[in-house]
Amino acid sequence: MNNDRHSLIDDLNKLIDERLDDPLFSIESICQNLGVSRSTLTRTVKEQTGLSVALYIRQCRLESARTLLATTDLRVSEVADRVGFGTSQELSRYFTEAFGMSPSEYRKQAFTSPTVPLSGAEAGQVPESAVATAPVSSEKTGGRVALIRRRWLWSGLVIGLLLLGGGWWAFRSQWSAPSAAQPVALAVLPFQNLGPAQSQYYAEGVMEEIHGLLTHVDDMRVIARTSTSRYARTNKPLAQIARELGVTYLLTGQVRQQKDRVRVSVELVLVGENRSLWSNTYEGQTKDVFGFMSHTARQVADELNRKLSRTSQRHLDQAPTQNAEAYNEYLKGRYLLRNRTEAGIRSSIASFDRAIALDSGFADAWANRAFAYCVYGTEQYATTAEVWKQAEKDVLIAIGLDRENGMAYAILASLYELRNQWEQALITYPIALKFRPNDALINYWYSLALRSVGQLDAALLYNSKAVRLDPLDPIILAGYIGGLGMAGRFDKAQASMTELERLHSRNYAYYWAKGVLYCNQQQFAKALTIFKAGYQNYPENPYLPTMMAYCYGRLGQPDYALARLNTLPDTPDQYPNRAIIYAGLGDADRCLTYLERGANAGRLPDYLKISPLFSFVRQTPRFKAVLRQVGLL
Repeated sequence: MNNDRHSLIDDLNKLIDERLDDPLFSIESICQNLGVSRSTLTRTVKEQTGLSVALYIRQCRLESARTLLATTDLRVSEVADRVGFGTSQELSRYFTEAFGMSPSEYRKQAFTSPTVPLSGAEAGQVPESAVATAPVSSEKTGGRVALIRRRWLWSGLVIGLLLLGGGWWAFRSQWSAPSAAQPVALAVLPFQNLGPAQSQYYAEGVMEEIHGLLTHVDDMRVIARTSTSRYARTNKPLAQIARELGVTYLLTGQVRQQKDRVRVSVELVLVGENRSLWSNTYEGQTKDVFGFMSHTARQVADELNRKLSRTSQRHLDQAPTQNAEAYNEYLKGRYLLRNRTEAGIRSSIASFDRAIALDSGFADAWANRAFAYCVYGTEQYATTAEVWKQAEKDVLIAIGLDRENGMAYAILASLYELRNQWEQALITYPIALKFRPNDALINYWYSLALRSVGQLDAALLYNSKAVRLDPLDPIILAGYIGGLGMAGRFDKAQASMTELERLHSRNYAYYWAKGVLYCNQQQFAKALTIFKAGYQNYPENPYLPTMMAYCYGRLGQPDYALARLNTLPDTPDQYPNRAIIYAGLGDADRCLTYLERGANAGRLPDYLKISPLFSFVRQTPRFKAVLRQVGLL
């Protein structure tokens, strides 16, 4: 039994290291990941460390923060992000309680004194204020707190070495290859196309394929393409790019493709030392390029000391197709799908058609054609029932060909969601994540489904992971803020809003997220100001004037709301907007009427079950009947 307890603590420590930068890392998610009950986890941690689970996690965060402050030049706010505190103020409060000085004071003393006082009390002891009433006993064994203490006792020696060695040890330890237990963050930058302009799709496709293979490597966070694509044409130094993406390693590449010949060069860079860890080049026929891409992923994993599970090895070994021409058409289809115009989607589907005709066993081609049909329907270029039927047919074929195709399961889950088949969607999304756990988009889709059914805590957990994987995507970050606002976590929402404003103050997502956050806080005058500013920049967006009308109604100024209603046709696509405006006016009967019509037509406002916009009718029988009709009650 004692060995089982030590094993549980070891597993917990590994999980904490992996999720250190996640401020929403909760006891519930720990129990889910470790497969133990809350009572077992709480009892074991208490017996082994003398601390509650929450305090134990906090102490681990603080110890890591202290190490970063002493050995890096990261700002306090950046340290807070790295170790999972929502704000720098939160880090400062707990750090001061634990160590008797602020993070800034600690850093100053670390580089001006050969030894650093670790707290206001005796060095190596944790003040009782930092751990409530749970004292830390040096007799406890097998726990992480003992390790933390030993690290504290060595800090004087470490700082002395830093000063005597001119900082070399810290520089080296910060940037050298990690141990197998340390988390790794990597970004694959857009590959440079050295061939003709019309081969751009191929260069991007090779980069995306290598990126996709790397996401299967265990214990490695690979930044999503949405974030890295911003650096396609930039003169920013690699060190700055790495800081902005929050990574230590960058993979860069060049591609030259002409007809059936291709040359691909890749390089893995350790950014802190501005040093190439590994590089390789392939030159030959396009039909053999996948073997090179698989070798690249394996070599990166090896250089970064990542262990490959059997599942990871299987993904790296399995070429998506042996037909070079089919693969070429597949890459064209994915490239064309980025253009969400009707012509672009049609061309994308045509490329997938050709890929499938050339290789009917090409699972990824079937899955991506299914996704193209989904987009075709959601963009309202065709009757949704018709294209969704075709999408479902394609995605089931993809799963039949490849039982571990995570994207195919994710598309199937989204189809269930579109049809209000919530139970099936919530079963299928985790299957998708089992095979693609580091896919930002799938994590985000799953979070939205969880939010729709009212599981806000779980939704925020997956949304926060999507943010970590795709830190520069405005939609994912805005969605996270929206979820925090609905959950009433306004302090964390505001901290994330500051980041969204810094990165995307001219993006539609910024205006949407900030306006909705104000609405959730009942600050309708401020929300109205934001929605107005957004409408000036995005006059074609129908949602912003709807929310302006809602705010005017809540402020007791109905004229704009009524005028807006007069401009909206009484058609199914406008039922959600009409319901929202009547909600702002406080007209429960008309609001419910349009929600009922929307349920019948398959057009309802997002997150109806939990949206604060409809709180005034939530307990009515008519509203509950609408929820039952669409499977949300």
